[in-house]
Parts: sequence; C-alpha cells; structure tokens
Amino acid sequence: MANGLIYPVLLMFAVLVLISPYMVFNRMAAWSDHTPLSEETVAQRNTFKVSQQDERTVWDPKSLFKDGEGRFLDYKIPVVDWSIWFYLSLFAYYFGFYAAKKNERGRAESLVMAQGWVLSSWIAFPCFFLFPADIDLRWQLNLQQMAPLHQFLFKAFHALDKPFNAWPCLHIAQSFIIATGVARWWIQRKWTWAVSLLWLAWAGLWVSVLTTKQHFIWDTIMGTLLGVGVWFLVVRPGFRHLDNTNDEALDDSLLVRHLG
Repeated sequence: MANGLIYPVLLMFAVLVLISPYMVFNRMAAWSDHTPLSEETVAQRNTFKVSQQDERTVWDPKSLFKDGEGRFLDYKIPVVDWSIWFYLSLFAYYFGFYAAKKNERGRAESLVMAQGWVLSSWIAFPCFFLFPADIDLRWQLNLQQMAPLHQFLFKAFHALDKPFNAWPCLHIAQSFIIATGVARWWIQRKWTWAVSLLWLAWAGLWVSVLTTKQHFIWDTIMGTLLGVGVWFLVVRPGFRHLDNTNDEALDDSLLVRHLG
C-alpha cells in the first residue's frame, strides 16, 4: 500500500509497543523512596572521589573505573552540551525501516532487523529490574550556562527519561542493530559514502551517552556487547538466510496460492 510506505511505519509502531516496558522499569526504579544525599556528601562532589549514589542502587557501575588517585572516571568525563544532538539522533534511527527496498525482500529484511531490535530490549529489561542503578551524573550539568536551546533539550529529556535503566545501554545497542540494517540497504544501493557518514554519526552517538551524562562507562561497554551479540547471533544469520532464499519464496502471492 502507498508504494510500500505504510509497512515501515506499522512495523515501527509494532516495535515501539513491544519495547514500551522500558518506561515502566524506568519509572519503577525512580519512584522508590530514598534518603536524600547528606550535605557532607554533596560538599565533596568536586573531589570526584565520593559517590553520589542513593540506596535505590543495587550496584554502582562507576565503581569499576577509578584513576590512580581514587577519582571516578565517570565523573571526570567532561560535559559537552552540543553532543545532545548526537544523543537525540537515536530517534532518527527509528525510521531506518524506510531505507529497505519496498518489496517482499525488503520487508523480510526489515522483520529481521525488528526482531533484533526487540530482542536487545528484552535482554536488557531483566538487568534494569534486578540491578537498578541511579545514574548519578546529572549534577555535573550546569544548565544555566548552556545555550537556551540546549538547556531546553536537556530539561525535556530529563523529564521524559529518569536517570535509571543504566546497563546495558540500549541507546548504543539499538542504534547499532538499526545501523547494521540501514548500512546493508545503502550498500545495496551502492551508497558507500552514506554508510561512512552513518558509522561516523553512530560513533558520535556512542560518545554522546557519556558526554551528556546519561550513562556510565560500564553501560557503554555492555550496550556495545549487547548490540554486537544480537547482530552476530540473530540479525546476521537472518540476513544470510534471506540472501540464500530466492525471490519466489518471498512472494506473498505465491504463498497464498500454495496455502489455497
């Protein structure tokens, strides 16, 4: 229908419904009661040696990474306010299904990518539920010194996404899985220049989860492993299976005749 333009949006809607529990886990962790940080703890923020975690955290991911003086590396990563654009670019990846060919093969390949996208989320959800971690990094943002637009974007995103659901970082895992599908479809069109730009943009997104103070170093490592793992075990085999399947086997009309 509509020259193949309706299928991608319906598939994207189906995926968003299937991954919607993300917000449930995010709010569940944030709603838990906790004791406010003591004035003594707050006063030691600039040392980068005292964790700002509260008791909602089961395990502090930044505890793995310290320098020789005992300062948390996650706290030492600088804030780059304009990197919020790379961070928000995740939502552009959601329209990746439109890069697929508007035929049965393109729709089948889109389903493979959709399954990888959903599976990555459902692998992460138990971690969010069992190991909630307060991403105690936002105190490093000086919103008042940011440009008005950046200030608005940070405030809007903070209102939408509470500082939980730390690891694995789905921002990285999901964007990687989608990027592999988009890269495949652009290579089919011989748009190698676009593929190069895509991976440069993805690298910017990877870095932005740290420079916007949205995630810990540990989160990025686990998010990368999750994305690569799902691609290697699910998405790549699915694409290879379709590569070995002829067009007639993917023809819906032929399938209907066989069923009839």
